[in-house]
Formats: sequence, C-alpha cells, structure tokens
Amino acid sequence: MRKLLTALVVLGLLVVPLRAAVADDAAPGKLVFADEFDGTAIDRTKWAIHSNAEADQCLGNKGNQQLEWHTWDALSVHDGTLTMTARKNNPAPGYEWSGALITTGQACGHEPSQSFAVQPGDYIETRLKLPSAKGFWPSTWTWNGNGSNEQDTYEFYSDNHNALYLTNHQSPGGGCTYQSPTDLTTDWHTIAQQLGPDETVWYLDGKEICRQGPYAGTGDALILDLFVYAKIPPTVTSESMQIDHVRVYRP
Repeated sequence: MRKLLTALVVLGLLVVPLRAAVADDAAPGKLVFADEFDGTAIDRTKWAIHSNAEADQCLGNKGNQQLEWHTWDALSVHDGTLTMTARKNNPAPGYEWSGALITTGQACGHEPSQSFAVQPGDYIETRLKLPSAKGFWPSTWTWNGNGSNEQDTYEFYSDNHNALYLTNHQSPGGGCTYQSPTDLTTDWHTIAQQLGPDETVWYLDGKEICRQGPYAGTGDALILDLFVYAKIPPTVTSESMQIDHVRVYRP
C-alpha cells in the first residue's frame, strides 16, 4: 500500500489531500477564526472599521500620533489578498489622510454580526507584505476596551525596514525589538503570537523571535491596521500593504 501511495504522489494524483493533511498536522490547534480574503470585498460580517481604541468618533486618534481617518474605501480585496491603502485625500474634517483599521469587536456599537474575541492560549497568525515608504505604522494587535490586555503581535514603523516591535502590555508583560538581518518589506512574511497562558511567544516565518510574560485576557477583539505616523510624516501621498490571511488557532 505504501508503494502505491508513493507512486500516486509521484504521478500528482494525491498531492492536494497530502498537502491538506500535512497542514492540519502542523497546525497549532483548532482553527477558530480566519479570513483568507477570497471574496471581492471585505467581509463586514467579520470586520468593522470603528474601534473604541480610537478616541475621535471611533475612527481617528491624533492623540496616539495617528494622522489617518479610517474608511471602508481604504480596504480592497482581490485575488485572495486584502490591500490596505492610506491616501492623502482629506476624508474628514481635521484629517488629511485616510487609512485602514479592521476589528472583530469593541466597535462602538458597530460590531460585526460574527464578532470574535481571542482568549488565553490562542495562536494569532498574519501573513503580509509590509509597506516600504516612510511614515506608516501597520500592526496586528488585540484590544479589550481599556488597553489593559493589549497584545501587539507586531508593530512596524516603515522608516526602519528591519525592526519589529513585539509587546505584551498586560502586567507584568514585556516585549522585544526584533532586528531582522534582511529588509522586511521586500517579501511576504508570516508573523505570529502565542497568547500564553503561561508565556507569550512571537514567531517570524515559523522561527521564535521573542518570549515574554503570560496573557490572561478576556473579550479582546483582534485588530489589523495601517496607520499614518505623525512622528515621521510621509513624503508620499499614498502607500499600501497587503495581507494574505489572518488566522487564529485554539488548543
């Protein structure tokens, strides 16, 4: 039977099911949330653009060094990829830039119908291509409404193409600055975070890059964004980043 299976693999007849089996065996738990961005538009049953992490009508936050106002127009889906685009197009009074934020909850009364919250033990994974022009601040993170449980799967400041900032904001928490030996904007990367409960661990392309304190949060929404960074204002008028998928696994 083993020889028959080997022959079928060589002929290409069993490639798809064997790949699926390997992927399932390697998964860090049961898949409990995912968006593969396979449609033609952002799935509004899973995501909202309002967030109570944003002080200005839940769509902007200049007090956090953000220059952008979040809009649905900043999000486009095509060929299995979500593109987040920041533009200097005066989207709202007091805001020259539009930008992107999507959240699974804590959305100021605009929660998606299939809202989702992470919990201790979850493994959050984002596959993406980061922006290269200076002045942008993308991240994947969690939020519980007051910031006490915030977890940054990554933060990236696009003036430095080699650094990822990885932070557990829950006391005693802790964080790392990972310095990549190569430019992180030139290729696709998978950035992941295991949310405790005993330790919080971060991974880049499957390799552990940081280990810090435990996470014991509840009710935390998952957020992905492309912010425009006030401390290093852009010299371009638009910039994009791409996201292939976001997945959450649970033990």
